[in-house]
Amino acid sequence: MDPNLNNLKKHFITSDWHIGHTNILNFCKRPFKDMDHMHRVLINNYNNTVPKDGICYFGGDMGMCDMELLNGIISQLNGTKILILGNHDKNMNAMYRAGFDLVMYGAVFFLANEQVTFTHCPLKDTYREDTSKMKGETKFPNWFGESRPKFQRFIIPNWNQFHLHGHIHSPNQGQSNPIEGKQIDIGVDANKFYPVSFGKLESIISKIRKENE
Repeated sequence: MDPNLNNLKKHFITSDWHIGHTNILNFCKRPFKDMDHMHRVLINNYNNTVPKDGICYFGGDMGMCDMELLNGIISQLNGTKILILGNHDKNMNAMYRAGFDLVMYGAVFFLANEQVTFTHCPLKDTYREDTSKMKGETKFPNWFGESRPKFQRFIIPNWNQFHLHGHIHSPNQGQSNPIEGKQIDIGVDANKFYPVSFGKLESIISKIRKENE
C-alpha cells in the first residue's frame, strides 16, 4: 500500500454497488436488464479502471445478498480492496470473509492540499437531498436516514471540510447532485458505474476551492 498517496494513478474510490439487490434497478433506474448484467458491467468497469497493483476504497453498501455471491464478485476485482462500512453491509468479520483487505468506518485523506474525510453517509446537518417524498422520512432531514439512530455510526460532523460519501445514489431521480458544496458523491450511480480516480478528485477539489475563493 501507498499511505502517502504519492502515486494517485493507483488509487481509486467507489461505493454503493448493491450486489444482489434486485430492487436497486428500479429504485435508482439503473440501466441493466437484470442482476447478472449489472454485476458483469460493474466488474468489467472496475477491472478496466483499477490496475492489479492498485488500491480501491469502497464506500459501503456493497451487497444485499448471501456471502457466497458477495465473495464471488469481490474475489474477481483487481488490487487491494479497502471497505468503509455502510448501513447495508454485514459486520466487520463478515466483510473480511467477503474478501476485503481492510474494513473501517471512515478515513481521512489529504488531496489537493486539503483534508478530506470519507464515510458512507453525507455530513451531519448538511443538506444533500430532498427527502420529503421518501418512505419513512416524516421530519424531512437533510438526506435519507440522517435522523435515524442506526445511521449514526456512518455520520461525522461538518467542520467545512471536503467530504467523500455514497448512500444517496445521485442523481437519485433528480433529487440530488453528485457534488453539493464540498461534498462529493463517489457512488457508482453518480459516476457512470465506474470507480473514480484520486487524480480526478484532486481536480474536482481544486476547482471547487478556486470557485469559493
